[in-house]
Amino acid sequence: AAGLDLSPILHVVRPREGDHLHHTRPQDHGLERALDRTLIEECADAIRDGVPVHLRMPIRNVNRTVGTMLGHELTKVHGGDGLPDDTIVIDFDGSAGNSFGAFVPRGITLRLHGDANDYVGKGLSGGRIVVRPPEGSHPDLVPEENIIAGNVILYGATAGEVFLRGTVGERFCVRNSGAVSVVEGVGDHGCEYMTGGRVVI
Repeated sequence: AAGLDLSPILHVVRPREGDHLHHTRPQDHGLERALDRTLIEECADAIRDGVPVHLRMPIRNVNRTVGTMLGHELTKVHGGDGLPDDTIVIDFDGSAGNSFGAFVPRGITLRLHGDANDYVGKGLSGGRIVVRPPEGSHPDLVPEENIIAGNVILYGATAGEVFLRGTVGERFCVRNSGAVSVVEGVGDHGCEYMTGGRVVI
């Protein structure tokens, strides 16, 4: 230990002119423009009183973490138990950005007619997610030969259901501890460190 030199690790870097090593200005994460703001507004009665609601709207890959803020609002009112299944049902058409349906609680069902990027259902905690090809797709489309969503789907999920009518990328259901899923095919490392739930591939 006497010969150990920690100075390269502990060296203080001088910032470039105009840069700082600590927080000096606020960041704009664009949360006010998030699609979830519309979802929260449209689902206000369901969040407050459990009145069922069904919506349909377009989605684009710039819409990230769709459903997460909505789920947060629901959990603030109803706690970890959420609402009865399918109290809030939202059909989307298009391509979802990263983390579609992340952390969604029970009571919310998100159905995507299109495709999704990585991290679908990350940390899912009771909700339901369905991803299938767009309506009007070619009748010869073979689900087990077509990719419908990206990598690291259902990472760390604790409860809920995900149904994917197509194949997905790597690390499917890693650290899943309670969610149920059906998928047509997966890449490498599927179900790694999975401790609970059920997966049908």
